Amino acid sequence: MKRYSTILLAFLLLGICFYPAGIFAQSGGERPKIGLTLSGGGAKGLAHIGILQAIDSAGLKIDYVTGTSMGSIVGALYAMGYSGDTIEVLADQLDWDNLFANQPALTEISYEEKSEYNKYIVEIPFEYGKPKLASGVITGEQLWLELARLCWPVKDVRDFSDFSIPFKCIATDVATGDIVTLDTGYIVSCLRASMAIPSIFTAVKIGDRKLVDGGVVRNFPVITAKEMGADIVIGSNVSGGLRKADELVTPIDILYQLGFYKDAVDFREARKLCDIYIQHELEDYSAASFGSVDSIIELGKVRGREMYPVFKKLADSLNALYPAAPPFVKDRLPFTPDVELTSINIDGLVHSDEKFFRGRLNLQTDGCYNAEQLREAVRNVFGTRFYKQITYELIPEGPAKSSMHIEAEENPLTYVKFALHYNTFTNASAIVNLTQRNFAVRNSRSSVTAAISENPRLRGEYFKYLGRKRNFGFGMGVYYENNGLNIYENFKRQQQYRSKYAHAEIHMQYMLNLTMAIGVGTRWEYFNYRPSFAATEEIRGNSNQMNNYVYYGVNSLDRKIYPRKGMDLQFEAGWVYNQHPGYRAYRDGHEVPLDTLGLAFGNYQHAMLQMKYHLPAGPASALQLGIAGGINYNYNQPLSNGYILGGLNTVAHHQLQFPGIYEGEVITSSAAIVQLGYQREVMRNVFLVPRVGVALYDFNGDVQGRYKYLSGYALTAGYSSRLGPIEGSLMYCDQDGRLRAYVNIGFSF
Repeated sequence: MKRYSTILLAFLLLGICFYPAGIFAQSGGERPKIGLTLSGGGAKGLAHIGILQAIDSAGLKIDYVTGTSMGSIVGALYAMGYSGDTIEVLADQLDWDNLFANQPALTEISYEEKSEYNKYIVEIPFEYGKPKLASGVITGEQLWLELARLCWPVKDVRDFSDFSIPFKCIATDVATGDIVTLDTGYIVSCLRASMAIPSIFTAVKIGDRKLVDGGVVRNFPVITAKEMGADIVIGSNVSGGLRKADELVTPIDILYQLGFYKDAVDFREARKLCDIYIQHELEDYSAASFGSVDSIIELGKVRGREMYPVFKKLADSLNALYPAAPPFVKDRLPFTPDVELTSINIDGLVHSDEKFFRGRLNLQTDGCYNAEQLREAVRNVFGTRFYKQITYELIPEGPAKSSMHIEAEENPLTYVKFALHYNTFTNASAIVNLTQRNFAVRNSRSSVTAAISENPRLRGEYFKYLGRKRNFGFGMGVYYENNGLNIYENFKRQQQYRSKYAHAEIHMQYMLNLTMAIGVGTRWEYFNYRPSFAATEEIRGNSNQMNNYVYYGVNSLDRKIYPRKGMDLQFEAGWVYNQHPGYRAYRDGHEVPLDTLGLAFGNYQHAMLQMKYHLPAGPASALQLGIAGGINYNYNQPLSNGYILGGLNTVAHHQLQFPGIYEGEVITSSAAIVQLGYQREVMRNVFLVPRVGVALYDFNGDVQGRYKYLSGYALTAGYSSRLGPIEGSLMYCDQDGRLRAYVNIGFSF
């Protein structure tokens, strides 16, 4: 293949030495027009960047640009005025996994929605009592917003021939299968339509047509460049064409092949019309290889360096013969000021409230905004999960003035969700969730979640948005868990209890932004303990109490499973009062007064902190810092309100995770824990996570002797799956010298 490329390059160089003279003679002395065509190919289309860089380095002025799918995005940016080098920088900065994911990134979700977001295997939407299916898996909200930001410099341009370089892209009419050439309109919608792969991305409506990926009919639009007036066409192709028979293995492979027969016919004609044809060798990559962006771009740069002599020779020849032609300019991006919004119009709202939408949007008419501010405003609405997609178009109303037209597509109001979970502490669970929005009143979310298990759980939640900006909220909730809890002494099991905990609460919350909230509430709490077998000392019965509290939460994690960066912090402090103990104490089978076992049930204060911070340590690694603690003041009732230390996943009320021991091997009124971990992705979606932790406990209240010390270690091997994390861990504790195994599959309840 290398020898073939060398021979081809030699012929091209020889041909270009003589080629322009013929063209010039036919053109009546006018400088021949150079067209650039970039094919579609998904992630492989990023190899085009190397060709653009070579063209820029050669000083070759391009007169027309055409592209399809990913080629349309790269080509459009170049036509707007971005240089090849700038496009590479942009490509390196983008989170491609997020842009092409079938779910929004966790950072796009509002704080009050994060805990339940994307933790179920199956989510079935219902509308008017019937399941509702979309025309594609990916709506592309993140992609759309990113394109709007990148296309900001040409936001007022509706005729693409007015770009720095005239531009056209290709889409397909999904109703007729016809080629649709997009050269006018809103550039963001056109680019999104050009790469709407059927059954992967949702179709895009432009005018009265629904459009999908242009690669179905014209993946390599050389013919379009010729129609624009190009005399010489440079074509960069990353597609491998139709697949061979032995590569068609699955039904999906065959369906995908059938969709591109029409393009195969178009390509044969396009190839004949292409004057300088560049075929990229990318057989090791697919259209979905967005995890290999750096490698694909580098291969494109290698191919660009091979083609540089061809581009340089052509540029020099044209400059020698046409010195009066406009000079080549590498960076052509126009300056764009902030825009003043003259009006804001919203369409597509059916179930949701326009006041709610405008409040979350928090944009004002006569206010001046830039692309990033508009993006954040839309994200703030989208993060509530009331909407499947929100797009906008700025319609020019004068110098630096525009009206904003927003099109919203709502999510169905009802979802039924399913998940599976297994944990060493809770055992196997089947989890079912019903989420209903606008139940009883608008701008609200209600949900009921049940874990069907030998250790069952139940949660009910209601949340209502309030305030002018809809950043206040009123919440109510109920919770119930029923666990088998072992009681240890010196890390040896002494007794097993059936532990039941339930609460009902109301709270008010203020969301500072998408990642942070503060609140205040009151909670009625219920405890029930029943020993599984007789012991020397035991407690049985129940109690209830009131708990007034304040809380502060931060969740800036970049993803749900194995986050690479961000923080998850939960802090609560409060006052427990009005306790009604109904316990009975027994010693050697005889009932004794509660104070005989040192128990008292007066009012007390409490505080609890759990924080995990993730810091990137390279492209496949992250450092983890964990800080946790809990303390009860004026307190002496460790069984019912103590902190449960141990375990690697939060699966119980008042639990503080600690590597090295199981849940409940230490129950205390006070603890302070520090953990350090290192997360390494050893292969795609496969992780190794070593952890070390130290803890001090029993340092407050009725403490016998000095505080106690704990140190432990864990090594986790995990896999990030659609089910959730699949993890197996080995743990070791210095205090008893025992190795423990720990398993967690799926998301915790």
